[in-house]
Amino acid sequence: MRPSLPSLGLSAAMLLLAPGCDRLQDDPIFVYGRLERRDGSSVTDGVVPYARTAHYEPRGEANVEYVMPEFIHSGEGVTDGYGDFFLEMRYGDVQSANSPDPDLHQPFRFRAQWRDETGAGVFASFVFHDDVELPTLRIWDSQLAISPGMEGSIVSFGALPPVPVPPLTGEYAMTSDEHQNVIPNLPTTPEPALFLVDGGQPLFRVWAASSGWVANRFVLEDFAQPAVMLRAHSLGEFMFYPLGGKHSPLVFRVDWRTEELPLPPAGLRPVSRGATCQPAPSRGACPWTDGRLERVALGLKPVDALTLTLEEPRSLRHAVVRGAEGNFLGFVVEGSLDAEQWTRMGVLRNFAKDYVPPPLNRRGPRAYNEQTQWDSPFDGRFSWSQGPHFLEGPLEPVGPVRYVRLRPASFDHAGEAQVSGEIQALGELSVFE
Repeated sequence: MRPSLPSLGLSAAMLLLAPGCDRLQDDPIFVYGRLERRDGSSVTDGVVPYARTAHYEPRGEANVEYVMPEFIHSGEGVTDGYGDFFLEMRYGDVQSANSPDPDLHQPFRFRAQWRDETGAGVFASFVFHDDVELPTLRIWDSQLAISPGMEGSIVSFGALPPVPVPPLTGEYAMTSDEHQNVIPNLPTTPEPALFLVDGGQPLFRVWAASSGWVANRFVLEDFAQPAVMLRAHSLGEFMFYPLGGKHSPLVFRVDWRTEELPLPPAGLRPVSRGATCQPAPSRGACPWTDGRLERVALGLKPVDALTLTLEEPRSLRHAVVRGAEGNFLGFVVEGSLDAEQWTRMGVLRNFAKDYVPPPLNRRGPRAYNEQTQWDSPFDGRFSWSQGPHFLEGPLEPVGPVRYVRLRPASFDHAGEAQVSGEIQALGELSVFE
């Protein structure tokens, strides 16, 4: 095995160094891969479309704001009888010479994808320098299933996708631990995210979900065609040493999505449906109580509260927040009869109280997770930290209230909610009797 570069880490490797020894702009560069079904069998004659971002990765440039990428179709690979495929590019199409430093070339990001007949899919988005081999692209054998329960449909599933391992042609990139010992820079362990969708729109999300999660009536509300699926991803970095070129890092995101299974509708209409709100929209009804899932900004600037006015006082027992974006770790829900004296009714969290986020800080000042969160060709944004966030929970029985106020919150070391932060956008706020 060839020696790895000493403790490069993602941020250095992503600069992709100088061009290879003898590579010219028209030299062919190859990306090899393998496609497998959920049982491990090879996908023969499978078509693997691949695409490239329209703009190179802005490495080395200060104050970069990563935005939704535009992928341009580049071509297709076809698997052989063993499930193997290759993608061919020009060296000049893999990276751009348009860089603040003429000695550094900037990479474009590529994406290869496949989806089976059930709707389950897998893709890899990646940056590289020279000939590389992708982690095996295998459909997740999630064993996703739905069964009836007393409180709602029970969603169960099996093992997560395995952590990607280097192919025979590659090896782990190296990093260092807190004691400065050189260690393999292992890919992140996939975490399950459970998604409810309705008509292609995100209805709810549970990060780091556990098998046996219950889709209760409040979460399903009165949406007509709810369905459930799972997603997971892993970030990693392998090293390769192609003939005729310098070493090539492969920095990748492998992302899995399962098939969608329909859920029985709950038919539960919230008492907040059609309620007026403050801040009020410039025209029309309140877009955050209309039963539609599209996210709508709360104004030209973020706000520190959203207040609903119900038609008449109600005794509330549950709240659901859908598609929230902004600077917060959760919400405080308050109620009032006169919009002057407020009582805290509940606290909602973005994540479970004991949730520990994945260790992405070691992967550079701007995590590859953030850059690639929009990369899915099948579904929308996928990021544990950036949202959009979906929250739900019970409310304390404080008596009838006519006004409901949603305020962003953070949490102190004791886990107590402190009103703090801003809301930028929201899909829907629903409260129930």
